[in-house]
Amino acid sequence: MQKINQKEILALNLQRMYWIETEMEQLVTWEAKIELEGEHKEALETLSNDSDNHALILEKWLNIANIDLPKSPPRGIPLKGFDFNRINVFEMFSEIRKYEILARDTYHSITSAEPNVLEEAFPDEENREEFIKDMKHLVAEEERHKRICDEKIGGFARVL
Repeated sequence: MQKINQKEILALNLQRMYWIETEMEQLVTWEAKIELEGEHKEALETLSNDSDNHALILEKWLNIANIDLPKSPPRGIPLKGFDFNRINVFEMFSEIRKYEILARDTYHSITSAEPNVLEEAFPDEENREEFIKDMKHLVAEEERHKRICDEKIGGFARVL
């Protein structure tokens, strides 16, 4: 039986989240911006700008841990296109919401990594503490994004 390498799993999760922040969340947000033609601009700008900032945080930690930035979708991440043509606001924000929840839960799982795994990835104690602080910040940000989507979904459902 092959021993599971927890450091490799941590690396893969960081690469997956980097890919989701840089490619998938940006793609889904931009597709929504195109279809909504300025409607809900503030919410979409917040989601897009925050994803850019999240990607920069992840890039910093991937570099510190000497983990390659993914050039293609990491294992477990499908190539996916988003076509919001003729889809209503409720459906768009519902789709975006799925990725916000996935991101929140994955960042939370990363904060729960075994201490020895974090020590191996980040030998410097100050780095480990800052890493956990950053991941907890990302959990809170993704929860805020989920609430933004919830408001858009709820507001649209009430109109119907």
